[in-house]
Amino acid sequence: MKSSRITNAWDAVNPDAAAKARMLAHVQARQGGATSTANRLPWPWVAGAAAVLLVAVAVVVGVVMSGRASTGPALPARDLMANLKAGNVATSVPDAQFEQAMADFSVGLLQQQVSDEQNVLVSPLSVQLALAMTANGASGETLRQMQQVLANGADITDINAMLAGFVKGLPSTDKAKFRFADSIWFRQIEGFDVQPKFLQTNADYYGAGAYAAPFDQGTVDAINAWVKQNTDGMVPKIIDGLQPEDMIVLLNALAFDAEWMIPYLDPQVSDGTFTTSSGARQNAKFMASSEYTYLDDGKAIGFVKPYADCAYNFVALLPNEGVSIADYVASLTGAAWLRTMGSATGDMVQAQLPEFSFSYDASLVKALEAMGMTDAFDPELAQFRDMAQPPPALYIGDVVHSTSIEVTPLGTRAGAATAVMMATGGMAQDPKVVVLDRPFVFAITDAATGLPIFIGVVNSIA
Repeated sequence: MKSSRITNAWDAVNPDAAAKARMLAHVQARQGGATSTANRLPWPWVAGAAAVLLVAVAVVVGVVMSGRASTGPALPARDLMANLKAGNVATSVPDAQFEQAMADFSVGLLQQQVSDEQNVLVSPLSVQLALAMTANGASGETLRQMQQVLANGADITDINAMLAGFVKGLPSTDKAKFRFADSIWFRQIEGFDVQPKFLQTNADYYGAGAYAAPFDQGTVDAINAWVKQNTDGMVPKIIDGLQPEDMIVLLNALAFDAEWMIPYLDPQVSDGTFTTSSGARQNAKFMASSEYTYLDDGKAIGFVKPYADCAYNFVALLPNEGVSIADYVASLTGAAWLRTMGSATGDMVQAQLPEFSFSYDASLVKALEAMGMTDAFDPELAQFRDMAQPPPALYIGDVVHSTSIEVTPLGTRAGAATAVMMATGGMAQDPKVVVLDRPFVFAITDAATGLPIFIGVVNSIA
């Protein structure tokens, strides 16, 4: 994202001039009943630690304080980037080690969320972007654990350079659109000081805008409007409200909208039956096509179907008969994923893909703890003083992830958001056949690297 898009904090929230004016009017109206700040304590939360909320749509992040914030008057809205300008920092093309780390994170995150019953869709990239922004405010053991989970121990400076380089290198065309956005929201409260270096780093690498807001219903509406806009409506809402203890919200959103390279025609769509893991039979619309990239990792077979302009691919893997979807996903590794993508053959595949659409919401706290990121969620151990300097320590209170996908004869639309809450070859003679009529793994991948932008499991079509 270019820095010019985030020079004004309110513009980052909602570029519509009328909406911006309404928001500013709302803040000013609240100031009308203001009383002297001398009658309230500057640090009403000193009795507890401060929490941070991360939200990924793809991706929203927030910061929460465990004590209660002041109920005093709202302070004037402040553009926290007013005295900062995003710089032209050097980014890097991800090397083999970083691609391996990204694949490990993608597979590990799916493994933590998968089940034999529920459809699952996560955007590893959205979560990585949210956590990387958060890690820029971490230090000590907290930072070490986050670096290990995000990139197998790579230094945060290398993570910033390569992650930013990867995202900025993802193509977006008229027929295969991809975009992302980041912003950081801080509660307007006297004495709560954001570290300029934290803002500068996230602006430099991720184009993150930053602003102070009253954290009232108007702020909730603005956050949800921001998410809806930056996911092309695929994620209409990420939060229901903001609690008195909420202090910071970091937001990242991803949107993907692509046509198939060869769309399905009406005669290629027919009725069929999808069988769930429990044996339930569901009516489905199956889209038939001939594809020319065949996958076989020994435990599953599948195919790759390209989107328009060949910048992205839809990948499907069907576990062998007798292998449950949960067991298959548990057997995956990042190295195995990259190896499977790299060893695809040019055999013709008679493929049948069901139409499907679903939304998915989850807290990722347990998943990230299981992956090794524990201190960040512990009020006693978390170290986030490079983010802000209130008297208590900040910690991550929650990581909320919300995604949505639609796969149709014309193409695919997908969106994701994440929130981090901080309190404080030649044609084969015999074509391969892959019919996705039972639970399968799927992914939307970057065609150049094979890395998943979205990855999930379809257990049910209904």
